[in-house]
Amino acid sequence: MSDQSGAFYGQFVEDHGRLAGRRWDGVLSGEQVDHFRRKGASLAFCPVQIGWVAVGEDADRASGLSDDPAIPLSWKIVPEAARLSFRAWDMSDVPAYRALLDDEDLWRFMPEQWPGQVCDEMARNLIAISTAAPHHAVRAVLRDGQPAGQVRLAFARHGEDRSEAEISYWIGRPYWGQGLGRRVVAQATAQAFRDHPALRRIFARVHPDNHASARVLEIAGYAPCGRRADGWKMFEITG
Repeated sequence: MSDQSGAFYGQFVEDHGRLAGRRWDGVLSGEQVDHFRRKGASLAFCPVQIGWVAVGEDADRASGLSDDPAIPLSWKIVPEAARLSFRAWDMSDVPAYRALLDDEDLWRFMPEQWPGQVCDEMARNLIAISTAAPHHAVRAVLRDGQPAGQVRLAFARHGEDRSEAEISYWIGRPYWGQGLGRRVVAQATAQAFRDHPALRRIFARVHPDNHASARVLEIAGYAPCGRRADGWKMFEITG
């Protein structure tokens, strides 16, 4: 997979003084992402448009329009200071962790039921669990250095099989409606494939009524792959 993970929070500048109009301008659909990946084209996540875009001369070739001299495509990615980052939860995060999770609406589409009021002790226990078990990688999502949510990668067979993993995530209410979920899933996915060479497939479960989360996954390149017996939608991406 040739995704350019360094493109997160980058800006696109013209290499030849202009960007010619072409049919793949803008954010790619899930189907288009699959097409470009099959063709070996480079992809990058555009934080401005909040979605995957094709970059480089190989995108020309993959599109089938490389013979047209009026359609050159050469985008240079200029990194800027990261505004979104991941790290393990720490006990110093207890107040922020509790504040984010102590919200019944946040649990509406989670596999687990609302546990009631989240106290400091529960927050400490959840953080301890997240950092202790080797079968998963749980990371706090930081926006501008402040905890805003969580992303989790759980490996198959209790961690013994590193070729497949499930991704799950949540974003705290203060950060809803800002496109953060899309960025989190896209960046976490690219980082997972980069950090775990044996990883070949990542899948996600989505509550049947959580249309926003389904859209987030599709924009990040995940494709629908059926439903579970309980009605939850399944999505997957392969590396």
